Amino acid sequence: MKVIISGATGFIGKEVLNYALSQESISSVLCISRRALPEPISSNPKVKVIILEDFTSYPPDVLTQLEGAEACICSDLELCRKIEVDFCHAAAKAFCSSLSPSLKKRRKTFRFVYLSGWGAERDTTKKLWMMRDTRTIKGEVENGLLDLQGKEGSNFEVSVARPFGVVSKDTLMPNMVIKCFDVIKVDTLAAAMVNEVVENLPGTRTYENKALRSIGENILNC
Repeated sequence: MKVIISGATGFIGKEVLNYALSQESISSVLCISRRALPEPISSNPKVKVIILEDFTSYPPDVLTQLEGAEACICSDLELCRKIEVDFCHAAAKAFCSSLSPSLKKRRKTFRFVYLSGWGAERDTTKKLWMMRDTRTIKGEVENGLLDLQGKEGSNFEVSVARPFGVVSKDTLMPNMVIKCFDVIKVDTLAAAMVNEVVENLPGTRTYENKALRSIGENILNC
């Protein structure tokens, strides 16, 4: 299968990309980026880098390069409303209207996996006493994605990952402490997110940190 990855140059995105490349079921990874990826990733035969200057617009020539993709993992981790909301919604709308219809003919769905965060609040009018801007921005993105999924006849489905604290896979933090503080290793999170597109089970799902850690650890320990 072909998978689109956005945010492949970030701390989490790099790990998502590396794990996706290790999966036999993923034949091609289409990386949307503002700049070229470093070696040896850029020369990997599975990787195709698509340079996009404006993340609010997906012109026909870009969509043509994305044809055949069955999923997208949006692993950008931004705190700016314009970047997070506008960029993510623009991508989702473009993929929903241009990529998912061809999959519907084959009775498949397009899976959009969004990296949200702990405490994301979909009720954007709710009074929050801690991290209000961050939590409502994440919630606003989730709402827009779920609205797309809810359109009649849509075969666009959403999965939301809400990690709490993400630490390096090489952290010296003992596993007992990781569970106690409810954090997650970056490779564990990546495995859980990539697994979501590979399995692509019907329906929408929101995974909190504990569930992501359980899924990812089970995968990595197999």
